Amino acid sequence: MKKNNLVITGVAILMLAACGSSEDVDAVAADMMTGEDAIAEKDARCMAKNLKKNASNDQWNMMVGQATGEIESTDVSFEDAMGMMVPLMAASVKCGVKLQ
Repeated sequence: MKKNNLVITGVAILMLAACGSSEDVDAVAADMMTGEDAIAEKDARCMAKNLKKNASNDQWNMMVGQATGEIESTDVSFEDAMGMMVPLMAASVKCGVKLQ
């Protein structure tokens, strides 16, 4: 009986960890909720989570750096910006967000 409780508790902890939000996802989502092209919180969280899944590590780190102010938008090369278009479009389609 104790073994079953331990397994159930372990699975619950893993599910909560997988569904939880991390600081970097929160930062990117918060950045999407500000500015001229701001989107709703629910959409921003969906987009940020999908971007984290689909973007390369370098692309994701660049997005987090921009969201936290560590990287200025002027420091991002044209090639890096264009490279983000595919993950950004995929996330917008997945989340049903119309990009402007």
